[in-house]
Amino acid sequence: MTAVDFPYWSPRDLADAAKMNARVRDPLNQLANPARLAAAGVSTVKNVPDTGGFKTLAWDAVESSGGWTNTPDTFTVPTTGTYFVTGDFTALSPKDITRRPALVLTVVAQTGQGEKEWLRSYNSVIIPGTYLTCSLRGVVHATRGDRVSLRAFAVPGTGEWEVSAGSRTSSQLNHFSAVLLGGPA
Repeated sequence: MTAVDFPYWSPRDLADAAKMNARVRDPLNQLANPARLAAAGVSTVKNVPDTGGFKTLAWDAVESSGGWTNTPDTFTVPTTGTYFVTGDFTALSPKDITRRPALVLTVVAQTGQGEKEWLRSYNSVIIPGTYLTCSLRGVVHATRGDRVSLRAFAVPGTGEWEVSAGSRTSSQLNHFSAVLLGGPA
């Protein structure tokens, strides 16, 4: 869904019902049904190792509208614009953890200019042997065709983080979403 493109009126042009209705209807349609996606559950991801590399999260369930296309771990932006993006990732911390911050969550986009990191969040509250959630929220400008993914990273030396077991639990604790706020400026 693109930004609303109003018809052009010339001076002294007739303002008929079709043109006036479009000026009311089209913005309301965009507000009521923006391009959006929601993904939940990462039950196929069993752990996040502390090897120093990011692990791309593959999603169990995806709901979208407005032209989003996806693979289990990558989403393609349907239209250029400003998006509100959210992500939550929950994992079980190692029992002997001491380093802070230890869990990192990032939103990465493959763009025409290469890979860009859009958002990053750290979990620095360390309670050994308990589930911790790393969350991020932010507004980003995306271009049609950008490929977006959510990645998790365990700081080397912290130990392997176990991802919540079972698809039901995983879908309740792990989420990724994006919604179009408006078209290009």
